Amino acid sequence: MATIPEFFAGKNLLLTGVSGFLGKVLVEKLLRSCPEINSIFVLIREKKGLSGKDRLAKILSEKLFDHLHREKPECFSKVKLVPGDLLEDQIISNEDDEEMLLEQVNVVIHSAASVRFSEPLRNSVDVNLRATYKLLEFAKKMKNLVSAVHISTAYSNCQLRTVDETTYKCEVDPFQVMSLCEYMSTELVEELRAKLLKDRPNTYTFTKALTENLVEAYSNQIPIAIVRPSIITGAASEPLPGWVDNYNGPNGLLIALGTGALTTLYSHLDCTADLIPVDYVANTILAAASKQELGNFKIYNCTSGSQNPINWRMFMEKSVDIPLRYPSTTMVRYPRPRVTSYKWLHETRLFLEHYVPVRIIDFGLRCARRQSNAFRLYQRLSNSMYLLEFFATNEWNFINTNTQKLFESLHPSDKAEFNFDVRTIDWDSYVQTYCLGIRQYVLNDDLSNLEGGKSHLRRLKCVQYGANLALAWAAWKVCCAVLPCADLVGLC
Repeated sequence: MATIPEFFAGKNLLLTGVSGFLGKVLVEKLLRSCPEINSIFVLIREKKGLSGKDRLAKILSEKLFDHLHREKPECFSKVKLVPGDLLEDQIISNEDDEEMLLEQVNVVIHSAASVRFSEPLRNSVDVNLRATYKLLEFAKKMKNLVSAVHISTAYSNCQLRTVDETTYKCEVDPFQVMSLCEYMSTELVEELRAKLLKDRPNTYTFTKALTENLVEAYSNQIPIAIVRPSIITGAASEPLPGWVDNYNGPNGLLIALGTGALTTLYSHLDCTADLIPVDYVANTILAAASKQELGNFKIYNCTSGSQNPINWRMFMEKSVDIPLRYPSTTMVRYPRPRVTSYKWLHETRLFLEHYVPVRIIDFGLRCARRQSNAFRLYQRLSNSMYLLEFFATNEWNFINTNTQKLFESLHPSDKAEFNFDVRTIDWDSYVQTYCLGIRQYVLNDDLSNLEGGKSHLRRLKCVQYGANLALAWAAWKVCCAVLPCADLVGLC
């Protein structure tokens, strides 16, 4: 039985989405655990005035690569830039690069995607569906391709309550949707959005479902598998415990709750929080790539809920006191997060504790002729909560039989080095690791500044008590003014 490092030894891999959270972890894991891999070709486009070369240099200078820079600096020569853009007619910018890839690539991992839930339909179709189509067409022409993996999402079929490791045929054809978005105006496409999405909550899940149908159509020509992660969270152990680099999904909400920017959250607390650490996802992808064969199309639900469930109540109970034990200097007010299953209560708290104070702050700053972004930030936070609401108030049963079998088929050394057995996750320690990782790697506030954080928390607590007393006094004065009998009974 060949091990995963033996499979990748001497091979050339093409990776898309290297600038993303998962893409970075894949590169680091391949360089560290598959030292005999020949080359990792990374497809990167110019963006925001930065060339592909500059973007790659910036990626490889991030903290998750520090260990490799110290221990194996020579390994970075294996990471080779390929300028290109999956949204262009010619996805590889240079013809010589194109010929080289067609001749040399053995493995393709397609991780590039737009994960924005609010993305307009046309944009989501272009980035998630059309880009995959172009890559599949390119992969068809590769002369030495032995394996490919497409990264989807466990929520691609979220209109169902039980999701098996199979494709579910969409009511619309992916080629028709691509054609529609190409030839119709953006306004007309958005008008059709509701009819196309039906029971799906956003364009992300819709286009991911279409893309799965497309990938399956190519599975008799390309040795390809699909990996469907659920909610990807910070690393359990690799490359750094708790490592995370973005505000997406629960990361942003935990930051908002932990810094006091948000005090209320709407969720059905007994629903399963299907979280999966990013290193477990990366390991699943590499294991799937090592086992994939032409004519043996597989889908792997990379999820935790069926084997090691944690619900939102348990998750919040484990995370709610961490900001108080490890306070950050980035806190904006004393954190007191409250989660409710009652929509009306959440909306009331949101209005009284966020909308009203933000409007007062805005008014005060404008009177002082100073610019305020408070209301704009409140709107962004409110929109983020709304977009995530669907996933926090519903529950799915993700069947992951293929994923379990994949893990059991691994060599014993691979089970240790490329672990993705979700039964090994200790949620108590993981949630703390994850929350501290957000503090350290997203907020850039490590534990060396803990005393400063504690002092800041004490000040915020005093401010909170003072504000509560002021509100109580104001309420008392209002009562005295509007209740004629208040003075008679000695209240005022």
